[in-house]
Amino acid sequence: MITTRTPEFIIVGRRDAASYTLWDIAPAPADLIRRRRAVEELDVEAGDALGQVDIIQGATGAEALDSFIDGLRRASGNPDYALAPTSNLSNLAATSAHTNGAASTGMVLVEATVWPGPDSFRITGWHTFDTAPEGRIHGAIVSSGFTFPDGAVTVRINDHHNVTSTLDLATACTVLAASGQLDSRVLGQVVLLGELRGFDGAINGLPGVTDAARTAHINGHRTVLVPARQAHDVRALGLDLNVIAVRDLAAAVTALRALAELADRA
Repeated sequence: MITTRTPEFIIVGRRDAASYTLWDIAPAPADLIRRRRAVEELDVEAGDALGQVDIIQGATGAEALDSFIDGLRRASGNPDYALAPTSNLSNLAATSAHTNGAASTGMVLVEATVWPGPDSFRITGWHTFDTAPEGRIHGAIVSSGFTFPDGAVTVRINDHHNVTSTLDLATACTVLAASGQLDSRVLGQVVLLGELRGFDGAINGLPGVTDAARTAHINGHRTVLVPARQAHDVRALGLDLNVIAVRDLAAAVTALRALAELADRA
């Protein structure tokens, strides 16, 4: 039997209290002598800047980095430990985006990254009650006429606040933004609430949508996208919110593109 060794990657960066700043990531040389020399040189350079060098296994650089960050999360005891926004992802030609979801108990940050490598889709930090969000979200994107990005797509949910499919719309739009199909700048200004039907991209109503809208308002957000059938309930709260009613993923993307155009004109 022929066995294939899992590739390894050299990861260089700095560990801080709540995040890791990536400086560089590259495949580790298979030749052990070359690898040792490379690590020794990098150790000196990283040490001068209070950084570290690690070698992590992974089928792709994305998988190795995800595994590494997950390990730091466990070691620190902090489930929100994450990759710092200032991290250097250029060596992987990765693209990323983030947006906001909400629940009655707090805001939820959704981050998506598209990395070069074999096609895959992985969500971490999702509520364990919902065991198959990837299939539902992938199906909604494709059935709505958008292109699911090639490469390794990773999504990180930073504290799901005990919500599950409430985050479908935010996750789908973040993936589209990370792959260049949606302006990522507009996502930081809105809160997206909605459950997707994978086979047609329709947005279902949600329990607790008014509580989630209140959370968004309390945290300074003024634009929320909500399921069309519940827009009246959210508007009836009497909050200073721009409530955009959307029936499906395509309508949500159209609304977000319109917001981006308005922002460009301002």
